[in-house]
Amino acid sequence: MTGNKPQRSCLGCGATKDKGDLLRFVLSPEGCLTPDLKAKLPGRGGYICPHRACLALAIKKKRFPATFKTPVEGVVQEKICSGIRMLITERVKGYISLAAKAGKVFSGSDAVAGRLRGGKVGVLFIATDLSDESRKKFAAMAGNAGVELVAMFDKESLGTLIGKEHRGVVAVEPGGFIAPLKRELEIFRNFFDGEV
Repeated sequence: MTGNKPQRSCLGCGATKDKGDLLRFVLSPEGCLTPDLKAKLPGRGGYICPHRACLALAIKKKRFPATFKTPVEGVVQEKICSGIRMLITERVKGYISLAAKAGKVFSGSDAVAGRLRGGKVGVLFIATDLSDESRKKFAAMAGNAGVELVAMFDKESLGTLIGKEHRGVVAVEPGGFIAPLKRELEIFRNFFDGEV
């Protein structure tokens, strides 16, 4: 341990890092490899850097069966990535909904633009079906404000997440929800480069 933080080695690249900076996997009761994004599932854990390349290396080197000392089912990269996509998408939705319930979310072009100008946005979500003109406008504003821009959901989904009608832009205020939300988004980008 360094700095009182537990260390683990990546099963792919072999780098030693703080456990919290790695993605944990466990075996389900059926012996299937399962991503543990919250790092709270019971049982022995195997760790990789949160990157698709490290997952590919760990699979190629057969590190998961060696780590768990048993045959491991479901060690197919695309299947694992699909599971990671689903889990992260649901967790991001959860953070947006929680932020909305806490009054930390703003939506609508004018309200979001004002918040961006005032430096009161932690993460900006734009709908995947937003017009090109609006997309460019908010991308430029987010860039100028140094705010992370994310396109994961369509207008209907963004609206539903915050209990409103269709929404093209949704801003989450800086604060408690931002750090864990950004971690989920970072993992998503590492596995699905260029999709958000």
